[in-house]
Amino acid sequence: MLRFDPNLRWLFTELPMIDRYAAAAAAGFRGVESAFPYDIPARELASRLTDLNLTLVQVLSPFDWAAGERGLAALPGREADFRDSIERALAYSVEVGRPNVHVMPGNITPNLDRADCMARFIRHLDWAAERAAQAGITLILEPCAKARFPEFLYHRIEEGVEVIRKLGRDNIKLCFDTFHVQTEQGSIAERMREAWPTIGHLQVGDVPGRHEPGTGEIRFPFLFDLIEELGWDGWIGCEYAPSGPTTETLGWARGYGIGG
Repeated sequence: MLRFDPNLRWLFTELPMIDRYAAAAAAGFRGVESAFPYDIPARELASRLTDLNLTLVQVLSPFDWAAGERGLAALPGREADFRDSIERALAYSVEVGRPNVHVMPGNITPNLDRADCMARFIRHLDWAAERAAQAGITLILEPCAKARFPEFLYHRIEEGVEVIRKLGRDNIKLCFDTFHVQTEQGSIAERMREAWPTIGHLQVGDVPGRHEPGTGEIRFPFLFDLIEELGWDGWIGCEYAPSGPTTETLGWARGYGIGG
């Protein structure tokens, strides 16, 4: 059976962040994602996860999201900040169960050379993957739709696949996010099949609106059948904005033991 986990930056937002873990467990989830859990001491979060029988599936390496940053890995002049971010993410992740660490490249503003930034991104990922391998952690990359992040380094799923293949490291994988792929490119099933060997995480959100499955144009029953057919044994992140109170919008997941 497919396993789903909520991204707590998106779901259960009716509650303070610290209480969203228990709410996720009460709804039947056995895993969670938390973009920036670092305000909670790692030992405290690890204890909470154990008590609730939850697995922390994925985190972001830290940067200042509120200030508009979208990562650091490709940005000139931010090399020291990037290394510090990775070291902090890995140290924290080791204590909370070794979740995947999503590494974002940053916004490539018009004054920057995209080819130079991509080369820097690849160099930095190579360094980070070596450090992550020593800790037994996988790094995750995610191309993001131009409509959502217009200055992001890469937007198409094939660009992420190319980066992974250039690096050739077993612990760098792709996040295939249905919202981003459908918004940017479409043909989700075909692109999923083509990218499958490089995929290390899946996330779902419908289009348009980025609400829960069943609220838009994506045929999720077909897609979930395909994911099972392809042999997926990892987690599927719920990275969407619920169209109402979270627990009232989980009807799509009841067949997977979620939502009661």
